[in-house]
Amino acid sequence: MIVADLTIWSAALRGHDRGFESLFNALFQRGELTAPGVVFAQLIAEHEESTDAQRLRQWALQITPVDEPMAAWMAVGDLAAHLAGQGAHVSLVDAATLLVCVREDWPVWSLNPRFEDAARALPGLRRYQPAGL
Repeated sequence: MIVADLTIWSAALRGHDRGFESLFNALFQRGELTAPGVVFAQLIAEHEESTDAQRLRQWALQITPVDEPMAAWMAVGDLAAHLAGQGAHVSLVDAATLLVCVREDWPVWSLNPRFEDAARALPGLRRYQPAGL
């Protein structure tokens, strides 16, 4: 399973280069992409186009859901604070994404340059970095 962060879903929504779209669609169709629900909530809140919001809702319902226990929010806050202490400042949405990756040992797919700092602060974090993109 690959955890796609907010930047990946956003890029897929607005269209990206041909190689990215092909890879995204293949991974999505094979059921290899997931994300915490808060990623979709953030994107839906940011998109005024009803067709974009509908597409995001469809994706959110089609992916394998992430196990998000109630106490996960406390762990997200702890992780964000830890990362900030290491000089890796990320949003709570990004911290939730990283928490899933660390907890499940799944790679993260991101276009966010801040994830480079997060990877240095979290030695066990695996990145999904497809060749040619």
